[in-house]
Formats: sequence, C-alpha cells, structure tokens
Amino acid sequence: MPEFVNGSNPAFAFVGMFQDPTNRWFALYVAVSLAIGCIVFYFEARHDPRLCEEGLFRYLFPKEIYTHRSALADYRFFLVNKLLFAVAFAALIAVSSSSVEVVSFAIKAIARSPELAVPSYVAIFITTVVFALAMDFGLWFAHWLLHKIPILWEFHKVHHSAEVLTPVTAGRVHPLDDALNIVCSAICGGIVLAFCRFLFGSQAQIFGVMQLNILVAIFYFFGFHLRHSHIWLPYKGIWGKLFVSPAHHQLHHSVAQRHWDKNLGFVFAIWDWLFGTLYAVDRRESVQIGMNGIEEAEYHSVRALYLLPFVKAWRRIQAHWRTVTGPATPHLPPAE
Repeated sequence: MPEFVNGSNPAFAFVGMFQDPTNRWFALYVAVSLAIGCIVFYFEARHDPRLCEEGLFRYLFPKEIYTHRSALADYRFFLVNKLLFAVAFAALIAVSSSSVEVVSFAIKAIARSPELAVPSYVAIFITTVVFALAMDFGLWFAHWLLHKIPILWEFHKVHHSAEVLTPVTAGRVHPLDDALNIVCSAICGGIVLAFCRFLFGSQAQIFGVMQLNILVAIFYFFGFHLRHSHIWLPYKGIWGKLFVSPAHHQLHHSVAQRHWDKNLGFVFAIWDWLFGTLYAVDRRESVQIGMNGIEEAEYHSVRALYLLPFVKAWRRIQAHWRTVTGPATPHLPPAE
C-alpha cells in the first residue's frame, strides 16, 4: 500500500513517519511487529535448540540478510524515494482522493439521496467495512495489473528483484508502481464512500483509530512489518482465506513457479480467493526470494532501480512494434 504522507516537507516525510499513526512506519506498528517476532522466536526455539544457542537478536536480525547487497540497495532506495517523492505523492493522493467528490456530484445530479433511516452505528459500521474493502480491492487490482501487463511488470520488477526480505523492502517500489496503487485504491475507495454518503448522508463516517480506518490499523498492528521478513507467520484455515498473513506475502516473493502471480492482496485475501490467485499457506515451505535468479543482479544500484524499468519497458514496446509491423521490406531496384 502506498505511504499516505502528510504534508509536503521531504524531511518530515522521512523523520515524521515514525510519529504519524497513518503511516505504516509509525513507531508503535514497528514495535508490535518486533514483539510478535519475539513470540514467534519463543515458539520456534522450543522445537529447535539451535535457535536458543544463536539467541533472539540473531534470529530477528540475521547478518546475512540485513547486510546482503539486496538489502543495502533497499536502504539507499528507500531513503532517496522518501526525500525526492514526498511532495509528488502528497499531491497525487490529494488529486486521487477527490474521486469521492466527483462521484458524489454525479450521483446527486441523477438521483435524490434516500438518506436511509438507520442507527448511526450501523451506517458507520457499513461505511468503515466497505470503504476498507474497496480500497483494498483497488490495491489488489493494481497489483494484478502490475503482474499481468508486461510493460507494468518491468516497473514492478523493482520490488520483486529483492533477493532477501527486510521490512525496508516494502519501500523498494518504483514511483510509477506506487502511483498506480495510489490511483486505483483512491478511485475505488472514493466511489464506495460516495455511495455510502448517498445512502446514509452525514452518518456515513469511517470509524478510525489514530486517524486511520480501524481495520487497516488492526492490520498494521498484527505484524505488518513481518510480511517483508524471514519470520514465518501464517494464517491458516478460514483466516488464511480472509486475511493476508506475512507468510502469504513471502510466498508471493518466491522464485518457485507455483508461487508466481499468487497472493496479490494487501489486507484481505478474499480477492485472491475469489479470483483464483490465492496460494493457501497449509504448511511451511522453503522460500527462495527473487524473480528468476538471473535478472536480480541488475537491480542493486539506486540508478538501476529508477531507470532500468524505463529501458526494459521501451525494449518491450520496440519488440511488440516489430512483431506488429513485421520485418522491414527491402527496397528493390526497378526491373529493367
């Protein structure tokens, strides 16, 4: 999910994100993920004495992962992205979010609001749930497009070129990739919120905690930062069909072909379940992170992470054009 930055100061976007409860990097979300990691360590160490010997810190922050060249690229890219694009993303979010006003205006132009007489808590509950579902569907759909449209895939490769997962890998996203996520989620959420306002009037409010939809806040609290990590935390049974666990997303990053284009959801797994892209986490699997073991090495510099997608997308366009037009016809001299 894109970072919903507040304000247009790049320095605030980097430092202030740890104090902003609407940001995934809010210090409390990070702390809770660490605490959950400690709990997972406790249960795993009961069955693996080797973990006890290595210790908790070694389990949470293995050197071979956090000093890997891929992780080092994550850190550099994350910092540059935060400093360069905070203003642009804030503006894009503001423009995209205006979809609710556009749809509200269109609805009012063709129909009169019934303003259903329901208790306020019912209107708030429905609005909160359907708005979260709509935003999440927008993210799922954007993710599906990024995997299925070859030119967009070149930009999404930036994220999938990671060879190890750390929480910072969540920020290893090309700006155009992020922009698509922002636009799709804002449009879907805006349309649904406009209809809720049409049905319930001023009662169509979103129940929030710390200025964030309570459902998204709960998701951030339940180990969000473990989804890009080596710590295996699955949701099984019906829970694994309703919500995306860290293990679901780790499988999404797998090089194994059976995991390709699977588990595209952000908060809810129901979209993957409905559209056939769910890979259920029935048992622990050994996961090698990356794409194909060949291209990953091309994406270890900040310059490559920004520019290589444009180069490869252009090559795809050229190749497609040659396929459509066919080989050039040689110019033959006139017959004598």
